[in-house]
Amino acid sequence: MALYDLCIVGGGSIGSIMAYYGFRGGLENIVVYYGSRRSVEEVSRHGGITVSLDRDDYFVPVIPMHYTSPMGKCRFILNCVKAYQVPNTHLLTRYLMDSSTRIVYMQNGFGSCEEGYRLFGHHAACGVVFIGALRTSPSHVIHMGGNTVYLGSLWGFDEALLELSTWMNRGDGDFRVVGGIEKYRWIKLAVNAVINPLTAIARARNSSILGKWGRILAEKIITEVVEAASRKGVILDKERLLRLVLRAAENTRDNYSSMAMDILSRRRTEVDYINGYIAGILGENSINYFLTSLIHFIEESLEDGHTYNTSR
Repeated sequence: MALYDLCIVGGGSIGSIMAYYGFRGGLENIVVYYGSRRSVEEVSRHGGITVSLDRDDYFVPVIPMHYTSPMGKCRFILNCVKAYQVPNTHLLTRYLMDSSTRIVYMQNGFGSCEEGYRLFGHHAACGVVFIGALRTSPSHVIHMGGNTVYLGSLWGFDEALLELSTWMNRGDGDFRVVGGIEKYRWIKLAVNAVINPLTAIARARNSSILGKWGRILAEKIITEVVEAASRKGVILDKERLLRLVLRAAENTRDNYSSMAMDILSRRRTEVDYINGYIAGILGENSINYFLTSLIHFIEESLEDGHTYNTSR
């Protein structure tokens, strides 16, 4: 049975960027699993995917497969689907793994990596992604900025991840294996908890956070993130964290967040794994509970068609 160095579950924007780093780092025969047969057909027709970065296009040959058709075993599995889609990938993961496989969960928020640990034990690891990307078609992704990914295990330092980081860094990524992944997960959660729901509600670019009211709301959200983290044993500096979040919004000011894109595309969001996770710790009186409820209200309204039709 064939053994592949890298398999990517979820060929969306981040999954495509992972394939890009892996291929540029010297990996061949990268297998990408898609949930849509249309995506498999299009990527097959093109022979791979194209990643646009800094006005240049890079072709990345991949082997596209449907998630119901596992092929061989994988040394590293990067799970890049949306958080709420992770349960649908467990059966595929069991087919692809062997005794030495590492499965890196790269979703926003909390919950997915924990589920991986519950099912696969020490084979599971977490990836905290600071990369912006936009998928314009199944075979084309725009790299919007950032290249840093923190890799770590909830069990402690995992030397096996060093091999993965070496490959990806050769491909111009900035992959860092750390012993204490929880702090980085909370920092990324703070960035997502501010930028994602506020831009989704406003249906605006990330720069909208930098106005007067965006900053006021950001500070309130960050206050709750710090409190929730402390209850989980992670100590964060509120002022430093707020500056980091606002700097992230500035550095990506022209981008739309993933949650804003989900709302604009009438797709389900990952709010339950981001603001909803914080609300689960702090309760129904928290601003994060209100934001979670508001995003769900918008999702429900879009699903039911209760929106104003400007074409009339």
